[in-house]
Amino acid sequence: MTSATTTTPRTSSPAASPAARHCALDALLETTRRQMGADLTYVAELGAAQDGSQRRLRAVVTPLPLPVRTGDAEPLAGTLCERVVRSRDAVVVPDTGADRAAASARARGIGAYVGVPLHRSDGSLYGTLCSLSSRPDAGLRERDAEVLRVIAGVVMELVEEEDAAEARRRAVLDRLAGLDATGGPGIVYQPVVDLRTSQHVGAEALSRFPAGTATPDVWFADAARVGAGAELELRAVRTALAGLPHLPGFVSVNLSPATLLDPGLARALAGAPLDRVVVEVTEHAAIDDYAGLLAALEPLRAAGLRVAVDDTGAGYASLRHVLAILPDFIKLDISLVRGLDGDRARRALAAGLVTFAESTDAAIVAEGIETAEELAVLQALGVSHGQGYHLARPAPLVVPVAG
Repeated sequence: MTSATTTTPRTSSPAASPAARHCALDALLETTRRQMGADLTYVAELGAAQDGSQRRLRAVVTPLPLPVRTGDAEPLAGTLCERVVRSRDAVVVPDTGADRAAASARARGIGAYVGVPLHRSDGSLYGTLCSLSSRPDAGLRERDAEVLRVIAGVVMELVEEEDAAEARRRAVLDRLAGLDATGGPGIVYQPVVDLRTSQHVGAEALSRFPAGTATPDVWFADAARVGAGAELELRAVRTALAGLPHLPGFVSVNLSPATLLDPGLARALAGAPLDRVVVEVTEHAAIDDYAGLLAALEPLRAAGLRVAVDDTGAGYASLRHVLAILPDFIKLDISLVRGLDGDRARRALAAGLVTFAESTDAAIVAEGIETAEELAVLQALGVSHGQGYHLARPAPLVVPVAG
C-alpha cells in the first residue's frame, strides 16, 4: 500500500437519504482504498458488548471477487483488528509473514495491513477503519496510518448520520405500528355545500391522529420518508370510504401522486361506488410524470371516479396540475378565499378560475369559508361549491343505531 389521505405532506428541502449517505461512505472508502493502493478497505463495527469478541463489517469496498461482504460478522479474536481494539491505536503491518503475531492474518491471505480505531463523537470506541492487500508492502509506514486517522473522522460523521437517520426511521415505524394497532388514523368529515342550494352534496375526509402527537401533515410526511406513505394513505382511504353508506353525495380523499400509482390503490377502492369517490391531488405534491399519472387514473375515471386539484391558487404547481389533469373539481386554496371580500386581486384570480372551470366543465370548490362576507362574494362570482367553518365544521360520522 503506497500513498391522502387527507392531508398530504408539504415538501421541503430534505436531508440526504440513508441510501445517499451510505453511498457517500462507500465512495469515501473507495477513494481511501485507491490512495492506499490496497485491495480492500472496510469499516468494522464492534459487537454490542464492545468487549473485543465480535465485529461486523459496516461497509466494504474492493474491486476483487473476495468472499467478504458488507454485513458479515465474525469473531474479533486473532484478527489484526483485535490489535487495534486492544491498543486503541493504529496498527501497521507491512508484511504479515514477518510478523509472528500476524500468522492468522497471513493464513487468510493478507499480506499487508493498516488499521486505525474509530471513535464516536462522545469519545467511545466504535470499531476500526482498515485497508489491506494480499501482497506485502515494504513501503508501508506510519504515515499511511496518519492518512487513515484523518479519514476516520469523516467516516464517523457519516456513520453517525446514518445511525441517527436509522433511529428516526425506526421511531416512525414504531409510531405507525402503534397507530395500526389502535385502528388509526381516525376520520372526520367536513361537508361540501352547494352554494346555490345550501345542500350538503359531499364531504372531505380528514385524518385525525392521537391527541398530543404531531399534526396530520407531519404524520404523512414521516411515513413517506420511511417508505410507508402509501400504506398510511390507503389505510385512511379505506376507513374514509367505510362511511359512504351513511353520507350524502361523494366522499373526497387526498392521495399523493405516488400513491395514485401504487397497486394497492385498486384494492383499497375495490367494491366502492367510484361515482361517489373524489380523489384530491394536492399542490404540495410534486408530479414528475403526468403521462403516467393520467394513465393510472384513466380506468378509474372511466368507472366514475372524479378528480380534484387541491390548494389551487396557492402556487404555480397547482395551476400546472389543473392544466395537465383537467380535474372535475378545482379547489380554491384557503389563502385565496381568506379575506376575498376585501381584496380585489383575490377576487380577480377567483373570477378567472371560475371562467376556466366553466370552459372545462369543472366545478369550483372554495375551501376555508369562514365569514358571511366571503360566502357572499363567492356566490356572486359564480363559485358553485364550498366548505369551511362558516358552513359546517369537520365532525366524526354518527351512525344511527337501528331501533
